[in-house]
Amino acid sequence: MYGAGIELTEEDFEFSKPPLSKKFIRLVFEKYQLEYIAYFGENMFYVSGQNSEPLAPLYPSSRYPEDIELVFDFMTRERIRRIKYENGVLLRSSVPELSNS
Repeated sequence: MYGAGIELTEEDFEFSKPPLSKKFIRLVFEKYQLEYIAYFGENMFYVSGQNSEPLAPLYPSSRYPEDIELVFDFMTRERIRRIKYENGVLLRSSVPELSNS
């Protein structure tokens, strides 16, 4: 469920508004030196730096930088559980299928 093995493509941004794009997300990962972002639901995210240390807001009850928050919004809207940056490639989790019940 939280694996990230599908390469992120421009088609993943078909319904996104600028500045969201594959390039934008890559630049965010490079700017903050991130390894991955995991989404657990209910507005809960884990942001991991390339050094395996968590990246957290500077102050309690504060938010992440706006560009990271845009990535959160994209992940929530597209039901992506994890985005990982590995060897210059962005990978995402598969989108869970909706049940008929």
